[in-house]
Amino acid sequence: MKPLTLIILLCASILAGCASKRAPDTTPAGAAPAETRTLQVQPVSIPAASAKKLVLFMSGSRTVTQARDWAAFKQEWRDTFADHAKLAGVAFSMQDGDPGVMSESGTALAVYVNDYRMVGIGSRIFFGVMTGNAYIDTKLTYGDLKTGKSFGSQAFNTSSSAWDGVFGKMTPQQVDAIATDVFRQINAAR
Repeated sequence: MKPLTLIILLCASILAGCASKRAPDTTPAGAAPAETRTLQVQPVSIPAASAKKLVLFMSGSRTVTQARDWAAFKQEWRDTFADHAKLAGVAFSMQDGDPGVMSESGTALAVYVNDYRMVGIGSRIFFGVMTGNAYIDTKLTYGDLKTGKSFGSQAFNTSSSAWDGVFGKMTPQQVDAIATDVFRQINAAR
């Protein structure tokens, strides 16, 4: 009977460790959940002439861009933004490097990733909370493709929580939430 007691105590201590890391919910009533909340209150104002095309540029610190899953992380952004662009009827492309001046009208979206932890939906379902939390800490800067003039920027800091269980927002849903916000602003400019 002692091994069974030991296993139960071990499981209880693991679960208690996860539970103790949850911060109190300080989300104001009516605000978006922490997984999708932006750190900037005001949306970015995009001119109508720049709302027909979006070019996504991704960069980050050396540590971030040399992570082994950086290519997969960028691909998640490329695929998600392409899907949103198709639904919105917006021309979309993704390029490496920093935004430069181009000959056509549109919006340059420079995404600088401060830090991230990529966790897929399948990993969370199969391994549960043991996979850890997914998070994205990034700054998005909007600018004009023709002139390089900045329209503004937003900071996103998304994360999942062990409290959400297998239904917590993993990397694909977090990128989707960011893309939804970006295209909401582009569509508002039309």
